[in-house]
Amino acid sequence: MSRQCDITIKMRAILVDWLVDVHEKFKLLPQTLHLTINIIDRFLAVKPVLRKKLQLVGVTAMFIASKYEEIYAPEVADYVYISDRAYQREEILAMEAVILNDLRFDVTVPSSLTFLQRCLKAAHVDVGCEVDNHRHIATYLVELSLQDSSMLKYRPSVRAAAAVSLAAKLCYLPLVWSRTMCFCSGGWTKEDLRDCEAEMYRLLEHERDLAGTNKLTAIKRKFGVSKYANVSSALSEELNALRPTRMEICRAE
Repeated sequence: MSRQCDITIKMRAILVDWLVDVHEKFKLLPQTLHLTINIIDRFLAVKPVLRKKLQLVGVTAMFIASKYEEIYAPEVADYVYISDRAYQREEILAMEAVILNDLRFDVTVPSSLTFLQRCLKAAHVDVGCEVDNHRHIATYLVELSLQDSSMLKYRPSVRAAAAVSLAAKLCYLPLVWSRTMCFCSGGWTKEDLRDCEAEMYRLLEHERDLAGTNKLTAIKRKFGVSKYANVSSALSEELNALRPTRMEICRAE
């Protein structure tokens, strides 16, 4: 974002919030959302963008990501419609060429979701079973980190490992950060994850504080349904009821 003069951190957060809703409406794969945000952030890191073009960058990034990840990707006309015809077909195709050229067509990148899936498998082998709540909370934390630009300073592997570790504490899972966990996370120790975990916990508190404001709530709404065991709603309630205890747990070694 350092190259951007006309775009603020808040504008990026609003764009991500809207894209989460678009992603849900189109019923796209989780990998598509993560690749979309990755493309946006890498493009914004090298190319100044006017605020009136930010949504165009967003829909075009999802158009590129969906063609890469999906078997049946939405067509250009679908993105024209979902953006309320703010942009024409030709504008999306032109922006696609600009983005791909600036990124040198490099769209094969490991996301935090890639590392999350690997870490979760290792964690559940160590524990002896697959715990749905743990998986849902970790996935929720990783998606929350997509929206907050302050999390960009952490590598995708760090965000994934921190999400797995913090999620285990939040659902009282007896997860030991073993050599296997360290290896599968990319070599990160518990000490390496401390700061990232603390910031993820802050994101949870922020989501709780936004309850009822209808501001940047797409991810919270997404994970507040039975498909994800209502983890976002449950965590908000627990943060309110058990806040002191929960903070001690999450900051413990």
